[in-house]
Amino acid sequence: MLRSGSVARRRQLFAGLIVLAATAGACGGRVPVLLPPSCGVEAVEGFASASVTGAEAAVKGKFAFLFRRPGRGRVEVVDPIGRTAFLLFFRGDRAWCVIPRKKIYAEDEAKVMMTRFLGVALLPEEAVRLLSGTWTDDGEESGWSVERDERGRAARGERDRFAFAVREFFPGGSVPREIRLAGPGTSGRVKILRLGFNPPPRDEAFDVSFLRAYAQKTWDELVEGLNQ
Repeated sequence: MLRSGSVARRRQLFAGLIVLAATAGACGGRVPVLLPPSCGVEAVEGFASASVTGAEAAVKGKFAFLFRRPGRGRVEVVDPIGRTAFLLFFRGDRAWCVIPRKKIYAEDEAKVMMTRFLGVALLPEEAVRLLSGTWTDDGEESGWSVERDERGRAARGERDRFAFAVREFFPGGSVPREIRLAGPGTSGRVKILRLGFNPPPRDEAFDVSFLRAYAQKTWDELVEGLNQ
């Protein structure tokens, strides 16, 4: 993570990249009822908006996501005219941030990369539990302390200095619609605009073999390259 004296300047550069498309808008009409399938949730896929201010980045806009057990994830961030601004890939305990237009990437621990993006050290497996509203006791193995509301829904969670709080659920069950996030020097929210459960497996969505043709950079170099 950025720790040098130029953190403010680099945060501004990174924030300039993460201005996501604002054209999709919130879905009109009545909010749909969302219920996870009774057979269990292996993956979640959807579209969300984020507004997060953190120690390293300011995120405001929309992004697509796909998280699948065990430990795989993909986040695609688009610029204001709908082009891919950058991609995040998660495989096990590793993650990659990729800037396609520059053919560069940086690699780090999955928790570290998710913290840089949303300000909370959340792994793909935990994202599946949280976004589907199926966070059960097995999540405690990861160190999260989860509190439930009067209806038994996972409403708040804390691990170390990171926390989430569900501010709104989709009608009909325990699927979060708006989530507040907090971490060291970070605060913000994520609002789920569209969500689907157990999409057909697409292993190619998590394939990072194409990075052989890209240049690997340190995180600082990746951030510095955004303004060149």
